[in-house]
Amino acid sequence: MKRICFVTTISATIKAFLIPFAEYLYQEGNYDITFICDKDDKLKNILPPYMKYMPVNIKRGMSLSGIQSIFELRKIFKKEQFDIIQYSTPNAAFYASIAARMAKVKNRVYCQWGIRYMGFEGIARSIFKWIEKITCNNSSYIESESFNLYSFSLLEKLYTEEKACVVWNGSACGVDLNKFDISQKQKWRNEMRNELHIEEDEIAFGYAGRITRDKGINELLGAFKKVSEKHKAKLLLIGSIDGQGNLDEDLMKWAKENDNVIWVEWTAETEKYYAALDVFVSPSYREGFGLVVIEAEAMGVPAIVSNVPGQSDAIEQGKTGLAVKVKSVKALEVAMKQLIVHSKMREDYGNDARKFVEENYEQQKLFSHIMVKRNCL
Repeated sequence: MKRICFVTTISATIKAFLIPFAEYLYQEGNYDITFICDKDDKLKNILPPYMKYMPVNIKRGMSLSGIQSIFELRKIFKKEQFDIIQYSTPNAAFYASIAARMAKVKNRVYCQWGIRYMGFEGIARSIFKWIEKITCNNSSYIESESFNLYSFSLLEKLYTEEKACVVWNGSACGVDLNKFDISQKQKWRNEMRNELHIEEDEIAFGYAGRITRDKGINELLGAFKKVSEKHKAKLLLIGSIDGQGNLDEDLMKWAKENDNVIWVEWTAETEKYYAALDVFVSPSYREGFGLVVIEAEAMGVPAIVSNVPGQSDAIEQGKTGLAVKVKSVKALEVAMKQLIVHSKMREDYGNDARKFVEENYEQQKLFSHIMVKRNCL
């Protein structure tokens, strides 16, 4: 039995991306599983009894507390003697990569689910590139979340071709097509549009994720404001506000007071909300891949995404969606209007989107590919 330890900054990453894969490893691969993240008393209550949870003080944002985190992780790694340490998310990956190397853990796996500095400029970009480089140097093996992210990393000399790869077609955890059940789309669409007060002749755009500047929320609101002046449309925003100060105050005030903007802070049933949409929009400044994009596509919804490395892998340009210039309100507005006007395009893109996900990102098949990689370590 191999012993594997997953390290993330916060428990939300474990809940969203890692528990299904850990279950697969246990059932199909005979693995002993441990999770480490910042303290969350509720996490251990939702984990199966065969999974262990060890809290460590790992905070978001850089601070001197990170030094304590590194030494606490090192102590655990030396005591537990894990066969594999797998880490993701910026802070956890940075700390765990250093701690695992200090503890002389042989297999130090970095799941590169995005690059923080990609959307930065100046000194901030230099600092966070240095941090990313250290994480990569300390890792014995790297799995990049997408082909564009992998290519970007090679150009930036973060690692060599021999040290890293993209597993199958990429993504952190693929899509559970049983949960995102296309056969239920019309039923869910009718239910949710009725609940959300979206008329059938209104085009429903949607977004899911943190409501923050780096996710392109300012651009999304700016573009939708223009679009809704001439077209019957609604905008559904799923997610909580993260960093109010980074958002355009006037646009946020307009959005909160506008009946055409619908706010849903959290849901465990995103598949039902996606079914209500006509177009999914993700104008993020940086992404490792675009899980929410392929989830929406799995429900037969075409997507508009920003043309940043990683996220553009989540669509087929001109077939399942449109990639537009990042940080451009105008480009986003043009694409949104295009999919409003051309209903046949929306329909064709949506049909092809479901096929695209079925062929490239089915969860169990992705897990089987990842497990082969783990078994070889």
